[in-house]
Amino acid sequence: MNGEEPMGCPVDRITAALVCPSCRVPLDASYGCAACGTGGHRTGNQLRFAGFGDAELRDDPLNRIKETVKRRFGPAYPLVIQLLSPVLLRRFIRPFLMSFDLDRDLVADLGSGTNRYDSRLLCVDGGAYANVDIVGDLRTLPIDDGALAGIVSIAVLEHVPDPQAHVREMWRVLRPGGRVLCYVPFMQPFHASPYDYQRYTEAGMKTLFSRFDVMHVRIGAGPTSAMLWTFQEWLALLLSFGSRRLYRVLAPLMWLLSPIKVLDVLLARHPNATVAASGFVIEARKPTEARPE
Repeated sequence: MNGEEPMGCPVDRITAALVCPSCRVPLDASYGCAACGTGGHRTGNQLRFAGFGDAELRDDPLNRIKETVKRRFGPAYPLVIQLLSPVLLRRFIRPFLMSFDLDRDLVADLGSGTNRYDSRLLCVDGGAYANVDIVGDLRTLPIDDGALAGIVSIAVLEHVPDPQAHVREMWRVLRPGGRVLCYVPFMQPFHASPYDYQRYTEAGMKTLFSRFDVMHVRIGAGPTSAMLWTFQEWLALLLSFGSRRLYRVLAPLMWLLSPIKVLDVLLARHPNATVAASGFVIEARKPTEARPE
């Protein structure tokens, strides 16, 4: 990166590449589509097309707690989760972002939640959090074909019913040679945000991104994280004696055991750690030559 100030906010930088999420026609100056009538509206530096309603985000009891914490702590939420979460994520996001010139390259975080790893990153999410630049459906992005140099997707694909559709959309908006970094859990208990559908093995990740040139698949969170989260849930179930209300009280208290996750600093390096890893991270590149669907 060259250290220069980025030109405008992320929405301003992506304006020339905005298209209708339904028919891919370029949007007019008021973010409307002349062809089908689909439109977005801009409030400050946030552009909204669709996304989750408040009722959806608060439908699951656990997710209600998460959403409350997200909105209360705002930008500090990732730090809070880093401290309290039973999962020790390896540091793979920063190096990936540093491989781009973010003053010139358009890189998007798809499913950013309340995270913002860099002010120049385009944050896209279904929830209208304060840091999100574009609120909408990740399966139908209002972004033109080949407009992005890079994509980050962290703990998102387990929460969607059709991950293949999301990966196809990543492929569409990436330019030839563009790269994606994606983390998906393997061994983790159910956690709605606002939904939770699937898990992926190392081989499953490679299959999901088979249209890409897979650069590598690595452990994103190790076996200790997998064991710890499951153990915390097991304790909350055991000690709540069948009471949902008591379980909801006890589950957050189990986070006191989370410091045990630091054992993954060593255990995640074990040559057989993949059989019980908490999650995997894949880095893949869109080929410079087009491939058929």
